[in-house]
Amino acid sequence: MAVLLAFGVVAERNLRAWLVETGAEIDHDGLEGAAVVLGDRDSDPARIAIARADLAGLVETGGIGIAGAGIDLGEGFVSARLAGATGDRRDAVLAAMRVLGVTGAWRLGERGATLVALFGVTATKPVGAAAEEAIAEQRWAALELASAAADILGPEQLVRVLNLRPADGIDPIPAGAPSVLAANLRQTLESFSRPRRLELLLDLWERVCAHQEGLLARERLIASHDLTVLEPLDKRYRHFDQETVVDLVHHDARRELDLLTAIRFRPTWRDLWKHCVERLIEDALAATVLLRLTVAVHESGVSAGVERVRDELAVVAGMFTGSQIKKAQRPVPKLIALPARPIVHVRELNARLRQQQPLDAAFERLLRPRLRTALAYGLTVHEAAKELLVHGIPRDDYPDSWDSDALRTWRTAVGHTGACAPGAWDVEPLVRQRWQQSLAQRLAADPAATEQASDLMWMGDLADAIARARGHAAAELNYEYIVPYHLTNPALPQPEPLTPRVDSIPLAVAGTAQLLALGASSPARPRDWNLLCAELMASGAVARALTGEFEIPESVLVHDGTALSGTANRIQFARTATRLAEWSDYMGNCIAGPSYQDAATRGRSILLALRDENDVIQINAELRARADGWFVNEIAARFNHDPDPALRQAVQRWASTLRAPEVDLDLVDVDLVEVPARGRRPASNLMREAAPALRDAAHTALTDAQSALRVLAVLAGEDLDPTSAADPKVLTALRRSTADELHALCVKALDSGRVTLPRLWQATAIRPLATALSNLDPALHTRHPRLRTLTVDEPIPSKTLRTLVKEPDLATARGTDLVAVRVRRALAHLARTSDPIFVQAVSTHPTPSVLCPLILTITSTPDVQTATIAITTPGADAVPGFPATSLSDPDGPWRQSWPAAIELGADESHFATRLAQSGLHVPAAWLPSGGWPVLWSRAHTTAI
Repeated sequence: MAVLLAFGVVAERNLRAWLVETGAEIDHDGLEGAAVVLGDRDSDPARIAIARADLAGLVETGGIGIAGAGIDLGEGFVSARLAGATGDRRDAVLAAMRVLGVTGAWRLGERGATLVALFGVTATKPVGAAAEEAIAEQRWAALELASAAADILGPEQLVRVLNLRPADGIDPIPAGAPSVLAANLRQTLESFSRPRRLELLLDLWERVCAHQEGLLARERLIASHDLTVLEPLDKRYRHFDQETVVDLVHHDARRELDLLTAIRFRPTWRDLWKHCVERLIEDALAATVLLRLTVAVHESGVSAGVERVRDELAVVAGMFTGSQIKKAQRPVPKLIALPARPIVHVRELNARLRQQQPLDAAFERLLRPRLRTALAYGLTVHEAAKELLVHGIPRDDYPDSWDSDALRTWRTAVGHTGACAPGAWDVEPLVRQRWQQSLAQRLAADPAATEQASDLMWMGDLADAIARARGHAAAELNYEYIVPYHLTNPALPQPEPLTPRVDSIPLAVAGTAQLLALGASSPARPRDWNLLCAELMASGAVARALTGEFEIPESVLVHDGTALSGTANRIQFARTATRLAEWSDYMGNCIAGPSYQDAATRGRSILLALRDENDVIQINAELRARADGWFVNEIAARFNHDPDPALRQAVQRWASTLRAPEVDLDLVDVDLVEVPARGRRPASNLMREAAPALRDAAHTALTDAQSALRVLAVLAGEDLDPTSAADPKVLTALRRSTADELHALCVKALDSGRVTLPRLWQATAIRPLATALSNLDPALHTRHPRLRTLTVDEPIPSKTLRTLVKEPDLATARGTDLVAVRVRRALAHLARTSDPIFVQAVSTHPTPSVLCPLILTITSTPDVQTATIAITTPGADAVPGFPATSLSDPDGPWRQSWPAAIELGADESHFATRLAQSGLHVPAAWLPSGGWPVLWSRAHTTAI
């Protein structure tokens, strides 16, 4: 019987196939898509082994797809793949071209046949010549794009595509099967005329190349910084600061400084703080200039970059005397040899520029080391500014207004050149009296108003300079507590779900093809690729595609997040259409298409991803139901590549162990069930049995939860008086808030004083839906166990339950429960990161109900992002302080707090391990001068 090969080919009857890996002979069919050596049935085993070794080397270099190209292996043997392989021969030939090159192209057979495999009927002589030139120059992206576009472009247009040349280090088509790209290109561009198809394709090429060039430039900029000096430089800067403060105190005392004089010294703005802040502003301006110079040189080269910042260098360099420079240069034993202040590097560079010497190699040798440490200086000064202004100077020591000579000089000469304009700087000035108008507010009232150093805009300029040196457009204002706290290395912006991405051409085209598959209408004559994408995204069909929820049987859902047996990958199910869109954006496939969504919504299929240890998706798969369980209907790697065979087999083995889907008894209507003659009870009906009682219980629980709703309304920004009823609609806004938005809302509410931390914690302990469920007859829970899933912050797994919670009272009760859980998690995040506002809230209003679960959570967190102090000895059960407590006392506050701690992410096993190793840990920033005993005592006297 003839061997069945890939791409619909049947081998001649006198030929046999041998598996590359094992050498096993295949006489008909075998493992789907396996690489084989094809030869005469009577071939010498030794020659078969030689051919197998040759093909194994090629597969190792170019992937298993290369075997389908029919490569000449000598002695009459050729490579092949068995039936069941994905893609087409074009994929195999292109993969072989990358490995064989022009010199080895003869192994693919006749030149004409190879060109036809790549370009079909458009394989003219000019196309062949342009293709050979692209192969010789290893311009694989142009070759693959032309091959994929051969179905929609003419020969002359293909020659233009084949002549495309990306810059060094740029690969517009880094991965993906050309056959998949061809199908997506056909779906995206087929409705346009051929000239417009080419215009859109060339525009996409330019955009992808520009995007990759931007990413590459950002990587080079980040790599140019030396942050290994950050910690030793910080020590050097602090040591210099301490020496300077001692000199100022000595000068104020006007005599030899002894211990008694130091104790008696009372710093004031005029005697000390003014000088410290002025020096800080000088350093901030110097660091800002160095960072701007770093970015300018990176973007424009040495000569042009220096010219961009030359005037700013001169202004800052002119602020300092020679004695100040020498003092900052003076080496200190056991500390890093770098200057203590960035002003030294600014002065050195400016001195060289004033000599009017050429910006040659010698100047570059002076410049580069100073640019490598510019970011370290910027981060050091930025942290020092926050520490001094927030924690160093008491609020009452600030004057009603204050300015800086250095800042005035800078603004007069340079002006405002940062990312934020003065009219947009809406930060409260740092002066004695709070709630003063910001610079933006003053300018709105009086355009002649001027900036002062107390507006802290110089801190924003420094933060922006740091962010730009890290490859961002500007810093992001995270929150404001006394001073502005900026994110100087924010996460890169991510596109909205289903938005076609220009990371690569296959990814961009897969995105547009999927939008069209979802029902979006192709625009008539888009001028460029961006306009094409914008008009596709504006379609109502796309918005509807993001609203679906999928039903997954509980017997399968228990595997969500678990490791796939025999692999290092974990399983993740898609329970919403939004999750599918996120997968599709990365994988470049059509898993978010309507056919998959429809089957998943009806419960006929389950869509999943496997993620590796780095949370990167390795494969997508679709499971289909059958009478005896589930089977793998489709499985593919990124860009629909064949998955790793071992991974495929592991998924198939796992799927075969899943139980068959069970009938949802909640959907059975009792009135339609015929009672058997034997008198068996009819199936229970959730809506008839539980709904009335649950509605009544939820209404009662909501009445008792009005105080909690008022607190959540205040958190959402509502202005309520104590007697007003809260509008349940505020829950919708809170539920739709991202984690970062909830963090910011909590910080803002605590900072404003409109709600205290104990009140917010107490409000989030009220769970009306959980209370209502607990008040139901236990027999109802026994018959309808899915009721318990209503309080879980996940999509509801049953259509009947989804219908049930649409009742107004139940919807409000569930919204209150879910928002309460999310707010508590937000508070736990603020605790783990020692947010300054949260630290102040804990210190001002500590209570056992707040402290205990948070401390349990922090102790059980191995990588907590804040400094902690052990308040017990390792393994100790007794916790010091008055009143005395024990971690194991079942009626004590610590044991009683474990349910709340687990909800925050605490793990009892991790807690036990860390307790045994180093004791119970509390964030150091929470503790007052008297330490833990004072905080614990205060917690028992705090009024909510």
